[in-house]
Amino acid sequence: MGKNAGDQKMRSFIAIDIEDSLKSKIRDIQNTIGTKYLKIKFVEPENLHFTPKFLGEIEENGLDNIYEILQKNLKNYKPFEINLKGLGAFPSFSYIRVLWIGIQDESNSLINIADGLNRDLKKLGFKEERKHIPHLTIGRVKFIKDKEKISQILKELQNVKIGKMMVDRVLIKKSVLTPKGPIYSDLKEVRLSSMIGKRY
Repeated sequence: MGKNAGDQKMRSFIAIDIEDSLKSKIRDIQNTIGTKYLKIKFVEPENLHFTPKFLGEIEENGLDNIYEILQKNLKNYKPFEINLKGLGAFPSFSYIRVLWIGIQDESNSLINIADGLNRDLKKLGFKEERKHIPHLTIGRVKFIKDKEKISQILKELQNVKIGKMMVDRVLIKKSVLTPKGPIYSDLKEVRLSSMIGKRY
């Protein structure tokens, strides 16, 4: 209370959206896993994304500085292809908290982008995260009802193939937490091909 509008904080992150053509396949995987043998909150199709860097609570008036660093880090990148395949779990399949789809990136661009952002955003006071493992979170597990049954389902999905997509833009998104789940909105965008920034 009593703060200027520019001092308002918002929960935000740097993201790469999933192509719409792959979302139905990911939803099929979520449906195959189901909720019979574990309590899980699946990520909604419209919210599926990679997160090269989670920013946390940021000041609205600090957004431009983050955007400048994003532009700087992406200026030498051309659009690149990634391949979504394989099901994984954090921290492990024997103790599941997060289910994710793996990413093959022959150019190593995702890791390099994350490393660059980690390094440069540290100068603005952001926490440097551990080595980035490119992955697509599809669900967060509350608890397991039947470990044997769910292990069997997940084992069958370990080599699942989702498909390929081109990464041609990176966004800064805002996240508003609600009882029904987070609502994301785009704040800024950098396109890898033309490098034209877009403000929403």
